[in-house]
Amino acid sequence: MSTPVKTLVVGSRFGQFYAAGVSAAEHLELVGVLGQGSGRSQALARHLQVPCFNALEQVPDDTRLACVAVGGAARGEQGPALAQALMARGIDVLIEHPLLPQEWQALLRCAAQLQRRCLLNSFYPQLPCVAQFIELGQRLHRQQGIRHIEVNCAVQVSFATLEVVAALLESVGPWSLDNIAPALSPWRDISLVMAEVPLSLRVLNELTAADDGRMQFLQRISLATDSGTLLLASPQGPLLWMPAVRAPAENSEGLFDFSGAALPCAEVLLNASSDWAQVYRQVWPQAAARALQPLMDGKGLARLQQRSLEVVGLWQQITAALGFPETPAQALPAASLAQALDGYR
Repeated sequence: MSTPVKTLVVGSRFGQFYAAGVSAAEHLELVGVLGQGSGRSQALARHLQVPCFNALEQVPDDTRLACVAVGGAARGEQGPALAQALMARGIDVLIEHPLLPQEWQALLRCAAQLQRRCLLNSFYPQLPCVAQFIELGQRLHRQQGIRHIEVNCAVQVSFATLEVVAALLESVGPWSLDNIAPALSPWRDISLVMAEVPLSLRVLNELTAADDGRMQFLQRISLATDSGTLLLASPQGPLLWMPAVRAPAENSEGLFDFSGAALPCAEVLLNASSDWAQVYRQVWPQAAARALQPLMDGKGLARLQQRSLEVVGLWQQITAALGFPETPAQALPAASLAQALDGYR
């Protein structure tokens, strides 16, 4: 059995999913959590029974991989600087999205100079339902072409959503922003083209100060072909295929013939995860660990880096067009439908 790869996690908020995934993966070994000495970082390290480092100098010299779950300038954080410092220590780095174009370009230059590997991770393509959606979308596009894509997402995951679309189209450009609807609500509508495929993008441009984890939903994507529509209802599923509608065949007297084989109204290709507890406890940590594979074997790394370069440029143009996010009007908790209808009485 091969020796587990020693892996560091930087950051203890979203980094909790990386730490859990690395800790559970047999081919990885969590060497510790690097933070700023917060109680949360210390608690995470205690929970996983690993050291909590307060300075880069404390990280063991035999560490080979690092998951930097710390943002860049778009979030007012120093993730790129940490990533460069880690690469200077001889560590290959995965860094969480989003980054500004100049930040990602600088990291790639640094990686090339230091002969290290660096990957910008948009996270969601590693989720099972999203990965299956991308694979089926690619096959449909190759075989008959995608006529149109409809995308809905929260502004917090807009970069990741564009990466999903770019993955299934296997390209970003040529791209163009065709039309931006007036700002009549936080739901902003943009018409654009990616890889010569028309796309309708609706972004909920709404963000609570100091709480980027509060969202109405994450992402919903559907692609239309002549044969039907493939729908990813959410990153957690379900994944559905809805055949195109055609009138029934007619018999010799011109009447509809209902005796032939019938297409399903919808096919459930993958069911949704059962609940958010399962997603947070199992699905997301496993996805975080899977994202490290290109750093370990180098397969497809250059392609992923180039695609991220193109996506981040498009993402910057779209966020500029969207404008500054609005503040949500209410602070109601997430609820089941029964709770929402009952008004929490």
